[in-house]
Amino acid sequence: MTEARIEADAQTRAPSPAMRSPAMRWRPYQIYIVALLLLVTVCNYLDRIILGVLQEPIKRELSLSDAQLGLLSGPAFAIFYSVAGIPIARLAERVNRARLLAFVIAFWSTMTAFCGLSVSYVQLLASRVGVGMGEGGCIPISHSLLAENFSMRQRGVVMSIVSTAPSLATILAPVIGGVVAQQYGWRVAFLTVGLPGILLALLVLLTLKEPRTQGQAAEAAKVERPKSSFLSDLKWLIANRAFVWVFVGGAFIGLAYNATTVFTVSFMIRSHGLTLAQAGGVLGLSGMVGLIGTFIGGFAADRFADDRGRSYVLVPAVGAVLTCVFYVLAFTQASWAIGMPFLLASSVAYNLKNGPMYAAVQNIVPNTMRATGAAVFMFGATVVGAMVGPVLAGGISDMVSSQRFPEAIGRFSAMCPGGHAAKGAAAEIGAACATASAAGLQTALVTVSFGFVLAGLFLFLASRALKPRTA
Repeated sequence: MTEARIEADAQTRAPSPAMRSPAMRWRPYQIYIVALLLLVTVCNYLDRIILGVLQEPIKRELSLSDAQLGLLSGPAFAIFYSVAGIPIARLAERVNRARLLAFVIAFWSTMTAFCGLSVSYVQLLASRVGVGMGEGGCIPISHSLLAENFSMRQRGVVMSIVSTAPSLATILAPVIGGVVAQQYGWRVAFLTVGLPGILLALLVLLTLKEPRTQGQAAEAAKVERPKSSFLSDLKWLIANRAFVWVFVGGAFIGLAYNATTVFTVSFMIRSHGLTLAQAGGVLGLSGMVGLIGTFIGGFAADRFADDRGRSYVLVPAVGAVLTCVFYVLAFTQASWAIGMPFLLASSVAYNLKNGPMYAAVQNIVPNTMRATGAAVFMFGATVVGAMVGPVLAGGISDMVSSQRFPEAIGRFSAMCPGGHAAKGAAAEIGAACATASAAGLQTALVTVSFGFVLAGLFLFLASRALKPRTA
């Protein structure tokens, strides 16, 4: 299908009343769908990031390396998240999205609970694969529903509200991971975040409406057009330079963010001696201040939007560069009292991109490709981001830790299983393990933070390639 045919097709689909006017006054159902999809997305991110909070006790119990932890948070999740995301998105273009969303919520929630039942690394790895497969459908389905219920110049705020989910999940994860896990163990923590998702899936099934059943499908049926395929839609996306640059920028943001966030709690424990509960509390606080960045980003993008929608990529570009600066400052301070303000500032800067980038994707693609566009965009953020980022950081950490460990004592991997000296080892060995492990992780986190600068560059290029759109 050519670009012209897709654009023509986009014009034939009658927009809903909400899309004809940029007025900020929302109908009751619009308020409800934003609130419901916010809960869904919080559940999505909470089940995803809880592993980062729990990984230190998991590492000790299962005697894992940082590279193995990176595999759990990276490829085990990202590959199947991406593989499942695109076919689910294609299905969402044709079936009832409310029912499909309810199914994927129930699936990933069940697999999260299974993580808590794992008694070996292989079982935990398999459960994380299942979480990734289920969660792959959340963003494409949710964003396509939001885009059909709100106009172009409303989407910055709408997407920002729903995109507070990562920050809210970051607030909740330490409470569950740092408190529940500390009292009852990491397995109970997984069950605590997984099982409530089954109830949320039921709520979505019973109350969420499919817009295509309310007149749009009948209107579209009157128009004769060739049936699109994934290949034809993908060709359109690849030919659109603005989408390509947003895709690449999102991939680098995903790489840097996933690498840093997976190991931030571990960094605080190793480098500054915080307990799991204390480190979780700092992470929760960063999630709270991250809400500020999310709302600022959404309002700024809508406020300064032009007919090309350049603000929806320039706001994230500025935020990405600032995130790198603040992360590097946070990870290089000798005192955590000095480093913590920079970590909080990085959370504000990072979250500037949340709503605007998702809105940019929906503004670029025609309405017949909303779920597909979101899924392809998330493919970059997850395959390059979640898959490469944690493994890269974990690999750098292990390599530098080995280099920093005194050769006179022995090899780091042999003397420090799981990053800690074996029980009964001499105090000198314990101190050497702790120092080397902390130094390795610090170097890794500083290195991967520069991925945000590359993201800012590609988002700037996207702003120059955007074309005018009004719907």
